[in-house]
Amino acid sequence: MRRNAPLLAIAGILVAAHCAQAAGMPTVAVVKGDLLGGAGPETAELSEERYRVVCDLLEAAGIPYRETSDTLVERWGLPDVPVAILPFNRAVSDEQLRRLRAFLDRGAALIVFYPERAELARELGGRPGSISRELYAGQYHSMHRVDRSVHGMPANLVLDARIVRELTPTADGRPVYSWRSATGSASGTDAVIVSDNGALIGVPPSEEHASRLKLLLRSLVGHFAPKMWAALAPRDPRYIGPVGHHGSLADFNAALRRASGDHLEDSRSDVRQAYELLAAIPELIADGKQDEAISASRRAEELAQRAWFRSYPSATPEIRGVWASNTVHGGWDDAVLRLAEANFNLMLPYMASGAAAYYPSSVLPSAANISGDQLAEALQAGRRHGVAVHPRILGLFTMGATSQTRERLRQEGRIARCPDGHDNRWLCPSNHQNRAQIIQTALEMVGTYGAEGVQFDYLRYAWTDRCVCGTCRTRFQNDTGITVRNWPRDVIEGPHRSRWLDWRRELLTSLLRTARQRVKEVNPDAVVSAAVFINWEGHRDSFGQDWKHWVDEGLLDFVSPMTYMADMERFQNWVRKQQGWAGDNVPVAMGLGPFADIDPKVCPQGVLDQIQASRRLGSRGFVLFNYQQGLAEDYLPVLSLGATSSPAAMPPMGG
Repeated sequence: MRRNAPLLAIAGILVAAHCAQAAGMPTVAVVKGDLLGGAGPETAELSEERYRVVCDLLEAAGIPYRETSDTLVERWGLPDVPVAILPFNRAVSDEQLRRLRAFLDRGAALIVFYPERAELARELGGRPGSISRELYAGQYHSMHRVDRSVHGMPANLVLDARIVRELTPTADGRPVYSWRSATGSASGTDAVIVSDNGALIGVPPSEEHASRLKLLLRSLVGHFAPKMWAALAPRDPRYIGPVGHHGSLADFNAALRRASGDHLEDSRSDVRQAYELLAAIPELIADGKQDEAISASRRAEELAQRAWFRSYPSATPEIRGVWASNTVHGGWDDAVLRLAEANFNLMLPYMASGAAAYYPSSVLPSAANISGDQLAEALQAGRRHGVAVHPRILGLFTMGATSQTRERLRQEGRIARCPDGHDNRWLCPSNHQNRAQIIQTALEMVGTYGAEGVQFDYLRYAWTDRCVCGTCRTRFQNDTGITVRNWPRDVIEGPHRSRWLDWRRELLTSLLRTARQRVKEVNPDAVVSAAVFINWEGHRDSFGQDWKHWVDEGLLDFVSPMTYMADMERFQNWVRKQQGWAGDNVPVAMGLGPFADIDPKVCPQGVLDQIQASRRLGSRGFVLFNYQQGLAEDYLPVLSLGATSSPAAMPPMGG
């Protein structure tokens, strides 16, 4: 069981929320020391190295930054940010100093590592002294906090420095860290000085000390730009979120308090834990446990999101299905196991079109580039994990057929024709061999392979102007008694259009009727279903798919309208119509399209909302299009938290 999968999926969803928080995060500037005062390439290399260390520290601390340099500041000044950092700027010019003072005058702050220029240091509340090298091992072992006024500073930072810049506070500055030896004795040297204008740090930044300097830098930036903490570790439930359709955790908690239902207990438990974590954040920050505070805040947000997904009720009985291709990411056993773990009960992989099979068939030629027996493997995985597998037949479509097969079908007069010529993607539905092959394929799947059901897809025409081949003309005239003088214009747009549309519909209906009868003769319990277009009223003419009639006549055990759209109002309007057309004759398993070719896509939250809306409007299940890695990793874990959190039996089938 993939126990961490739901939280991993939630973590992915939270990326967008964290990006939104980062949008409110103060940005700092990092000033590369490219004024070297006559020093050579070794100093330039050292300056670049220390500059890069600070950039990496900010990246690790989660603080956005802008890059600039001494020469740019000298010419243009600093950007409009609350804090700027000087990692190793050994030759600050007079003009740059003027620009830096102007930056301070507008209420911003500077953080300077290893200060060189005395005038700049005095602006920040300190005087730089001489460079001091340790006289004995461990002399400058750690920075010890001597002032708690800066929020989030750890009590001790072990740096084991070999060389430091001595610092002395002026009247405007105060030491917040002093040096301690490895034995814990005071060295008498201040390590960090803070004033209203900024901070001085007596060591240069180094990669060796990155994990500790990250904490120091984060606390200093947060001191001068307090919004940083609200963005990095929000602790107010009003600023955690949004949570589902609620603006914040506080709003969701209020809604939970008003709601009733046993299914909400897990949600309430998660919310309680989230509040406890948030309440602990101030103390964690005060103790300098910055990473723990940030982790607590993020964990609280994960719990809030999980609580939201857990608030969706599970339902039974219902169809919980997924459409799939002829192969699946991870293989059949892994895919079906994932469905079983998410309490799905049906998989519908296409295993044949009307012209090719994706398994060793005695009825159809093999599809191009197939290997193994995909149908047998899928069915075995379904039986192993308790998930029904109903292979899908892409009825009149020729997908998967080789070019040689298509050419043979064309020569045999079995390819559909439109007024402009052949449409190699579609079969003629009046051709006896085409119809017989579709029926025999269904019988092979149910009889030979023992499938519990079969679903017909692509049981439609490509459009209103086909098929107009010679076979269709002959059969239309024989079936209706009409002689068509101007073929095909008179049936497509002329006096016989109405009879033509009726005849096309009945041609498909009679195919389904015979297929169902034959399948039930082999296995009376076999489920016969269809994936259909959403608009029966219009599509019965344009595509010949009269699925309401199929339902009314009892030709289907359930039907899946492919209602692929993200807009909830439009979606619900279509579901109402589809439920009205189906009535109480058969279950409607609503087709949802998170990976359909639509824009915008239906996100996990959208799928949850569509499932709930479908249930509320009378659907007895849903089928997702289609199985792939994204569905397995981002959708199934979220659904399993609430909407499919308990097993569901299949509803009674109609027909």
